[in-house]
Amino acid sequence: MPMPKKAKSHRASSRAFSVIAAAWLSGVLGLFIVWLLAPDSLPDGQCSGLGFGCTLTARDSIAFAGFFFALPVTIFWFVAGAIATSLFGRFSTLSWQWIALISLGICIATGVLAIGAVVMLF
Repeated sequence: MPMPKKAKSHRASSRAFSVIAAAWLSGVLGLFIVWLLAPDSLPDGQCSGLGFGCTLTARDSIAFAGFFFALPVTIFWFVAGAIATSLFGRFSTLSWQWIALISLGICIATGVLAIGAVVMLF
């Protein structure tokens, strides 16, 4: 029994969006693993912290950059993903795998642009 057009597009969009969410979660997990493996100390003679000639440890630098960039990238990632998957699901005849792949590329591009915008602001 063939599915109605609207139900098929909704299913394709939700499957494609789940791929986008899984890619974001794998990035967060990767960042967490890198943070866990990073050294938490500096060479002798250097103090850790911010200011007064001190510098952050590798672990603190990763956490600082993660907090600084995470919110804008996450917002742009999911907004672009929701818009792309819903538009492709509604107006194209592509399979959900192609919708997911194209939408993921759009999400990666907007994430890179968000990071670039934050870097250019500071």
